[in-house]
Amino acid sequence: MKRTRLLKTIMRSFASASEINVEFIARGKFVLTNNDGYATAGILEDGAVYVSGQNIVEVSPYKDLKATYPNTTVIGSPEFWVMPGFVSAHQHGKGLTSYQLGGLDDCLELRVSALPQAKVDNYLDTLYGCAQMIEAGITCCIHYNSSRGPALYETDILERIRAYREAGLRVSFGLDIRNRNYLVYGDDDFYSGLPERLRNRAREEYDKPRTAAPDDYFRLARRLSETIEKESDGRIKIFFTPAGPQWCTGDLLKAIRRESEEMQLGVQMHLLETKYQRSYFARTYGQSAVQWLDHLDFLTSRTSLAHGVWLSREDAVILAARGTPLVHNPSSNLRLRSGIAPIQMLHEVGVPLALGLDGSPLNDEPDIIQEMRLCANLQRVPGVDSKIVPLKEIFHMATVNGSKALGWGQLAGSLERGKRADLVLLNAKNFSRPYVAPQQNPIDTLITRGKSSAVDTVIVDGEILYQGKKHLRLQPNQIVESLQKSVIPPAPVKADNLGDELLPYVVRYYQPWDKDELLPFHQVNSST
Repeated sequence: MKRTRLLKTIMRSFASASEINVEFIARGKFVLTNNDGYATAGILEDGAVYVSGQNIVEVSPYKDLKATYPNTTVIGSPEFWVMPGFVSAHQHGKGLTSYQLGGLDDCLELRVSALPQAKVDNYLDTLYGCAQMIEAGITCCIHYNSSRGPALYETDILERIRAYREAGLRVSFGLDIRNRNYLVYGDDDFYSGLPERLRNRAREEYDKPRTAAPDDYFRLARRLSETIEKESDGRIKIFFTPAGPQWCTGDLLKAIRRESEEMQLGVQMHLLETKYQRSYFARTYGQSAVQWLDHLDFLTSRTSLAHGVWLSREDAVILAARGTPLVHNPSSNLRLRSGIAPIQMLHEVGVPLALGLDGSPLNDEPDIIQEMRLCANLQRVPGVDSKIVPLKEIFHMATVNGSKALGWGQLAGSLERGKRADLVLLNAKNFSRPYVAPQQNPIDTLITRGKSSAVDTVIVDGEILYQGKKHLRLQPNQIVESLQKSVIPPAPVKADNLGDELLPYVVRYYQPWDKDELLPFHQVNSST
């Protein structure tokens, strides 16, 4: 009863906040616009942004805006920097991380024997995740949903969408689907190699749908896409998010391509996160996953791909030609032993790049500034002739490029006249005191020294969600209290755990794939 009253209080606070219409000037020592038309390289010194309602009306020197709008409230000061909101362009939208729930970092292919994890209320978990993202300066994200099965599919989606609507973030909400390879890449081959007793148990446990059936999936997508944008004041849109080419048949992906065109919905999919996914396509189809997808006519500028750790240069050329964005997730790729994506090569070839947290950031918290820094430093390979992706481009990956990849590029991602007012104010004393030489580029300084703790104010669609490090919509203490009460601890590990029995067979199945020929893009060290 107490929990019910608490949630009603939270929801009432959301309803009153959603009616606020604001007008203000956001001032900073630097305004990082992502538009080279403003000042030098898009960085306006002692600048400001005038916001009215949902929109940016003008970006100019502060003294000019103050003279034009003398009675307008000013937020920020010369101690602040103003920038577009950060965008996490690939993640699964969970508040509590896999580690917090009881999971351990390991290869995706070994999750058959993963430990049981705690269960939480979907709505509260998502709401908690939203609060964390707001505090980190993230104004836009994708929610790549991970459903609990066909029976709860729609319920899970509606609960999580409700949390985003109440939090006020801009989100592309992805509907997940998969229809093959539920246990390994190539289930039939794997099952045929199991002892009969174990084979029957494994098929009964794993060989069954985990998401909605395709017909139900497309009906739900159409219904939600026709209503959700209006219900969320235009801050939520629906995406198709098939799990990955190794988990989806060609016919299913063709249908998604067709429906995405008809409904004008974006698509995101995992691609070549691990070397075993690379080997699966070479062994099964005699071509790369990218070539297979291209033959399906699946790759477009409306389709973004997550990870791409094991892309070849030939694959990258295809993606660049199709205008298909690639979302880099460096922390997750390290933690799950997936590898390091060749972003310098991808940038050189012309693949549009974005950045995502993927629910597994390096310090288990959604610090996207730290993710930019990791992205920047992982590419610094030995050699006086080695090339790197410029820090300005990495900043674009975490802002405007992510906005484009998630279908919001016309509305957000940069600070310029006519765009929606999605912006962040950073208290620069956190990373610029006691001294930073004046010749240092502000974007370089932010990526080299910044932390999400510098985020002071967060604005989405002209609405101030967070100011002076305090939430104006959400009540985080109450959310945490309710979330804690909702946790159901992990179930005890069974003595006859099927996953543990299957693990040696899974390892044996993949071991020959480790012998597939590989040619690294760069050498980081040598044993001789």
